[in-house]
Amino acid sequence: MWEHPSNSQVKQLKNKYKELYIQLEPIVNAWDPIGLIEGGAPKDEYDCISVQLISMLNKGRSQNDIYEFIIHELDDHFGMGIDSISSEYMERFIKKHKDFSANLVKWYTSQKI
Repeated sequence: MWEHPSNSQVKQLKNKYKELYIQLEPIVNAWDPIGLIEGGAPKDEYDCISVQLISMLNKGRSQNDIYEFIIHELDDHFGMGIDSISSEYMERFIKKHKDFSANLVKWYTSQKI
């Protein structure tokens, strides 16, 4: 369903969505879905997710679509999918990403006002 963008595509999308990207990068980094930023990764570590999220939001994709994309991307690109989460942490994992999806849609909607 989703195709991971190449580095050149990420760069193009960052330029295309520059204003939104500048605002979204710190939001995504604070969410830090798998702890890479906390672990010292560069602040552009999640660019591949950020630019795709902006594109999806611009296309009017739903909160659930955003959540499904996140779960897919964490699994496909980062190898940290839902199947890698033990049952004791599953509820927290799902809630974290569903809450982020909802907050992201609210943030984007507030940008369009």
